[in-house]
Amino acid sequence: MSTLEKAEALLPKLTDKEKNILLQRIYNLRNKEPRGISKTPGVCGGRACIEGTRMPVWSLVNHRLLGFTEWEILYNFPSITPQDLKNAWAYYDKNQAEINKDIQHNEEED
Repeated sequence: MSTLEKAEALLPKLTDKEKNILLQRIYNLRNKEPRGISKTPGVCGGRACIEGTRMPVWSLVNHRLLGFTEWEILYNFPSITPQDLKNAWAYYDKNQAEINKDIQHNEEED
């Protein structure tokens, strides 16, 4: 049985949400260049985000610090790719004070 046939056999077992996530991931793999981290004035308060999105690095890092696995983060944010997470973790490693401050700022707003 080919890999494609195995994948097709699994499709009926997926929920609609899982199918949508799978489609988004396939789209990301085929149609997007790897995204970096960017800061855009007027987007998320100018905080570091996954390039071309409104997904702040601090939010991804905070999820990880709260104990979410990478799979859980990817499941909850289907537009984010595994490479986006690697980029976010690398940015955090180099800019911990900035991201920790962003996390603290967000918690104070709640």
